Amino acid sequence: MQRRRLSFTLCLALVLLIGASASAAPRDAAANKKIDEAINVHYLATDFDKAEGVLTGTVNACGDKCSPAVIARAWMYVGIVRGSGKGDAKGATEAFKTAVAADPNVKLDDALATAETKKAFADVAGSQAGTGGSGGDTGTGGDGGKGGKEPKGEDIAGEMDCQPTVTEVESRRPIPITCTTEEDAVKAELRYKEFGGEKWKTVKMKKRGDFFQAEIPCSGTMLAGTLRLYVRAQDAAGDVIDSYGSKSKPVEIAIVGKTDQDPPAFPDKDPPKRCEDAVECPPDFPGCKSGAGRGNKAWGSSCGASSECQEGLSCLNGTCETAQSCDINADCASGKCESGVCTDDGGSGGPWKKNWLGFHIAQDLAIVGGSDVCSQASQNNDGFACFYKGTEDQYLFDPQPGVANKISTGMALATTRFMLSYDRVITKNIAIGLRGGFAIGGGPAAGANKDVKFLPIHGELRGSYWFGKEPFSKVGLRPYIHAGGGVAQVDAKLPVTVRDCADGQKNPDTSSGKYVACRTGNAQGAPLELDAYKKLGQSFVTIGGGAMYALSPNSGLQLNLNIMFMLPTTGQVIEPSLGYVFGI
Repeated sequence: MQRRRLSFTLCLALVLLIGASASAAPRDAAANKKIDEAINVHYLATDFDKAEGVLTGTVNACGDKCSPAVIARAWMYVGIVRGSGKGDAKGATEAFKTAVAADPNVKLDDALATAETKKAFADVAGSQAGTGGSGGDTGTGGDGGKGGKEPKGEDIAGEMDCQPTVTEVESRRPIPITCTTEEDAVKAELRYKEFGGEKWKTVKMKKRGDFFQAEIPCSGTMLAGTLRLYVRAQDAAGDVIDSYGSKSKPVEIAIVGKTDQDPPAFPDKDPPKRCEDAVECPPDFPGCKSGAGRGNKAWGSSCGASSECQEGLSCLNGTCETAQSCDINADCASGKCESGVCTDDGGSGGPWKKNWLGFHIAQDLAIVGGSDVCSQASQNNDGFACFYKGTEDQYLFDPQPGVANKISTGMALATTRFMLSYDRVITKNIAIGLRGGFAIGGGPAAGANKDVKFLPIHGELRGSYWFGKEPFSKVGLRPYIHAGGGVAQVDAKLPVTVRDCADGQKNPDTSSGKYVACRTGNAQGAPLELDAYKKLGQSFVTIGGGAMYALSPNSGLQLNLNIMFMLPTTGQVIEPSLGYVFGI
């Protein structure tokens, strides 16, 4: 009985131990499967970049859900990929240090390791060097092993003050850097190298008041390990006059999974949020998240959409910046609140829209004036057509010359147009487009046979230049100028009073003495009110401008002004229009 109880107790303890071990590392099985895939599929196919991406992605996906032995196994194979596959001994050493730090008992896969890789692993394992010191940045290979002469002032001993002074930062978190100097510096640059990186990366710092500011993006903090950085300040001549750290002795920050230290932030700003995982693993791998790809534009670079910026940055006012935290759209100075941060492009998957459609209403205002406007000569040659008031019967006689029959030069209300537009953005600031539609308000058919008819169609080809940095990506005002031409007719209707020698009769006796006397000035004609139409066109050239008020990056209201020069019947027309446009 006693032995049976003891056996039961031991079995129960073993089951609990196995269960506790499994719960402590729930992702080990999935991680080992991905490690095997990286080596047996991608590495053996000599796709070394893919193999390393799957391995480091697996480490990121593990988080704290994989055992140290599995993490060490993944980094051991990263070292093999780098050393034996890519011939990168320095990168292999960095990986082996991380592997040994995770599990000092990790074993090298000798079957895949070259002699040089075996030596690198033996050196690391023999010294138990798992702290990831600064060995990867000594010597002349700090710029991808290219060597060469260092830039002037590269290792100057400086006294710049840079904040924040953190020693640990969570992985996948941007690192804002703010620096000041007592020297007369006009520009500064931040250089950093992520853990395992081969080359120093440069970010131009922005001068804001007395500060120089820049940000190390999430792409530099994706992998746990040592991140190195230094800052150089330059004068107007381009000489380095101050620094924070140096290439040979960079400032080091440990990128870790968790830390008790406060996350870094710009002065008086909230810390930027951690970025989403960007890992090489299938959607069914525990801890993996699928998401849209991001661009490679660094902090401070110009942009048209947030998707162009590196992970952790958003496109704000045309520049890749640390995104402002938000809960609702009202929290954002511009743009929308998407996934807890403000973005100008509402999280769109690409740059600004290149194709724009619109609906417009335009009102023609013609500049009209003249004398003897309803004479037969004027109606035949000067683009006028006169009708008995309120009718479509044309006045086909000559009124009494030199009396009345005038229009003072001025602006007259003319035709109204309804148009559709299409514009194609061909560069960041230049677009070409078409407008087409129809007009109402034209005059009746003119001529003895009613064969001179109003042309109701509108067709226009134009090119436009839009002001500002990447204007098609912004919310707010987008001004522009344009030039173009097309086909259209503009009819302006004005009242005219003439002295009619025929006493208003449509079929007068032109041989009567009264009619002849009126024409020669010996008698007064009777007052007669006519509707005079100035017919301009039927083609034109135009210049002008306007502005769109973008309600969102992809839609807005557009106010346009055409200054039209009509041909062959010449005249000037001012045509304001209002429309709604949207990008597709």
